Amino acid sequence: MLPSNLLITRRWRDRIRPVYAQLSKENLEVAKLLIKIYRDYVGKKKGKINEVVDGLELNFDHRYLRGLSVLLDRRCQFESKAVIDPVKARRQVFKIAHEEGLPITQKARLVLLFQVATLLGVTVKDLEVSLYGDLDEELILKNFVSIDPEALVKQYNLSLTQTLLFHSTELTFTVIENWQYIFRQIKWLGLIYTIWRSNSGYKVKVDGPTSLFKLNRRYGTSIAKLLPAIVQSQRWSLNAKILRYREDRMLLNLELNNLKHGGYLKAKKTSSKTEVYDSLVEQNFANRFKALNTGWMLTREPEPLPVGKQVMIPDFSFQKGDLRVYMEVVGFWTPQYLEEKVKKLNMVDDVDMIVVADRHLACQKLDRIGKKLNVIYYHRKVPLSPILDYLKSKEARLVKKQVKRLRGEEFTLQKSIIEAKELAEKMGVLKDAMNEVLKEKEFHGYIRLGDMLITKTKLKQIGDKLEKRLEEGELNLVEASDIIENAGGRRPTSILDTLGYKVEWYGIDPKSAKISRKN
Repeated sequence: MLPSNLLITRRWRDRIRPVYAQLSKENLEVAKLLIKIYRDYVGKKKGKINEVVDGLELNFDHRYLRGLSVLLDRRCQFESKAVIDPVKARRQVFKIAHEEGLPITQKARLVLLFQVATLLGVTVKDLEVSLYGDLDEELILKNFVSIDPEALVKQYNLSLTQTLLFHSTELTFTVIENWQYIFRQIKWLGLIYTIWRSNSGYKVKVDGPTSLFKLNRRYGTSIAKLLPAIVQSQRWSLNAKILRYREDRMLLNLELNNLKHGGYLKAKKTSSKTEVYDSLVEQNFANRFKALNTGWMLTREPEPLPVGKQVMIPDFSFQKGDLRVYMEVVGFWTPQYLEEKVKKLNMVDDVDMIVVADRHLACQKLDRIGKKLNVIYYHRKVPLSPILDYLKSKEARLVKKQVKRLRGEEFTLQKSIIEAKELAEKMGVLKDAMNEVLKEKEFHGYIRLGDMLITKTKLKQIGDKLEKRLEEGELNLVEASDIIENAGGRRPTSILDTLGYKVEWYGIDPKSAKISRKN
């Protein structure tokens, strides 16, 4: 965001929009010049930088220039050169000046400074540096993170829009993708929102700060912080009601979309690896579940689920192959919140849902959900056992169904070696289902080694290479494994056993394990 006095807008009837800086040669040259000034003035006072920027205002739009400067200031690290606390130093100088009288000559001033410096245990020079070392213009630019001129101009345009959104009474937008991050940001920022499913994706309405009982600057800032997440999407549109006090509190419409305005804006890239939890209960559960390595992929706040004309965002999803189960954690609640939650959960269609509820908070109201959803109560932490049992039961039923289907299908195998995992991915089934079928089916020209199929031809090639090597002398396990893997084989010990070889160990080192024919 930018200071309100730097906001540049254009109004037409009941519409308003920011006046974006074009990516013209002139605007880019201004941005490039300012970046160079900040880069060159590392180690100098902030006041010196401000003087240089002030001097440029005669040739360029001062609001655009100042806007860029504000953004560059945020990329700076300033430090004070004060040796002692400036407030303490000034207080002591004023105290002695009050007692002995104000110095009216340069000599009297030096005597006063000497007295204070001696009292504070510093030199006169250090005292003079510290007296006003906390003032903004006295700060020293220690470090500056540079930026590309075009990126700076786009960030300026984005900041203009954020400044305007600060005065919104409501914000409505639609997006096609990037919704996981957007909805996570909405919840993290504590915004009051309503979400609908639409033909173009999801339509979200966020109530603005001026729609509340009183103007809340912090809430307005949160609305503005949501904008970068929205414009990260490839396709988006935005409509906001802006309350402008200069127009006698008139509501104006702000309309933006990716086709007309996307090229002007810059969105800060956000790491998708960062996970944000609503509570320690959720974080504790996620950490414990992931540590078990069950084969189920746990996702925090997955894709939204249709609930009538709106959507809900489950807290977690469990996925294994095409099998997906959702989980909603119901912790702290108010009667209205719980009533709305129960209503939404009852509207979820054709979805496997586990509802985990705090026993001491949810009471029995969640029983209204009935047998449609699986309700698990917890105390302090979410129990893993009933959740794992539920997932295993869903997996077992799916495996049974997939095995029945696979029994009637024809398999086309082209590789000389193929594992159950590869076949399962190819056929779109779980690995356990494929393992069951491999035990039952006969595959012409192949031999099954556990959960792996290998052609008899490939097995013979490997056997011939091993036999030839044994004729030359002793063969250890490391050498045998290399021969098998170089020939395209996998699982050396299984192949050795199938070919009729045994491994004799003479220690823990594989090089000491000898390969020989079985009797």
